[in-house]
Amino acid sequence: MLIPLPAMPSPGGPPSRYLLSMRPWFLALLIVQSICVAAQLFLILDIMGGFINGICLGLGWYAWHQDMHITFICYWGFMGLINGAFDIVRFIDMWVHLRGPLFSKDDAARNIINGFRILGPISFVLGAWMAYRFYSRHGEAEANGGGDWAQRRAAERQPIADTSWQGPRFQTFGGQGQRLGTD
Repeated sequence: MLIPLPAMPSPGGPPSRYLLSMRPWFLALLIVQSICVAAQLFLILDIMGGFINGICLGLGWYAWHQDMHITFICYWGFMGLINGAFDIVRFIDMWVHLRGPLFSKDDAARNIINGFRILGPISFVLGAWMAYRFYSRHGEAEANGGGDWAQRRAAERQPIADTSWQGPRFQTFGGQGQRLGTD
């Protein structure tokens, strides 16, 4: 199945001021997601789900390590949206089939496990929203300046040669056609 999506953006230079200003929030969300994935693996013992969420989390950490690389932020957000949505559905299914209340006054371990079952999917869907915000503001930095880098890039777009000379005109499909197999 093919999902028609636009091409993921690639950084054409250093990250924008907006991305750099959001770096601490991105780091905080990655830390929360790391705690949730660790709880999913070692506390809830959901090995397959934790492994898949760990792959998503690895994309986020790689994006952060590469100075907020917008391409990997988009990959992290898209994968987080899918995983978060599936984890929310899995939580709703578990909650519907649960006998008794979700949280109990007497069972602290159950409360912690169910808290992580709620916090994990929410953190990944929140990450998808954050990645969308970064993606939607990515083009603004280039249009509004971006420092010396953007000015150098604009200068590169100037033509090198004189473009006032017009060479011979060529018109596509403007001749006599020929058939194959005829003399």
